[in-house]
Amino acid sequence: MSKEAQTIVTLLDQQYDQVLAQARSLVQTYVGASMNLYKKTGVRSVVAAVSIKQVSPNAFSIYWCKLVPLQGQKNKFAPLTIPKGNGKHKYPASSFEFVKYPYRRLVLQVEEQLAEIRRIASENRQLRRTLVAYENKLSRYQALDHGDLYSGE
Repeated sequence: MSKEAQTIVTLLDQQYDQVLAQARSLVQTYVGASMNLYKKTGVRSVVAAVSIKQVSPNAFSIYWCKLVPLQGQKNKFAPLTIPKGNGKHKYPASSFEFVKYPYRRLVLQVEEQLAEIRRIASENRQLRRTLVAYENKLSRYQALDHGDLYSGE
């Protein structure tokens, strides 16, 4: 890979890491805001949590989970992934019908921001894949011996 392309890949990776850090910060802020709502209102609701998992060496996935209480175990929950649909960056509002007011409003607000983060992260990874693939093709082409053109002899 050319030095210029490697510089761009490094920059894309740094930007991706920054977006991922913003997602993690948003999740922490969401948890804090959720706890504040509970303290203010005392309303208990089924909890919706955000999970950020590494799905490949260069990519993470951000999705919502419904925390379901485990039978016979106080304060223990099992996370059930809420399906979003392939190729989509945003969960539909109907995915959060199990979340009651006032938490639902908070969840929908956070999902708006997470959808934008998912979109930006996806575009970043696509740019990186495209650049790496192009550099590989260019390198293979340049390594070929093209020989002389046909001269009729």
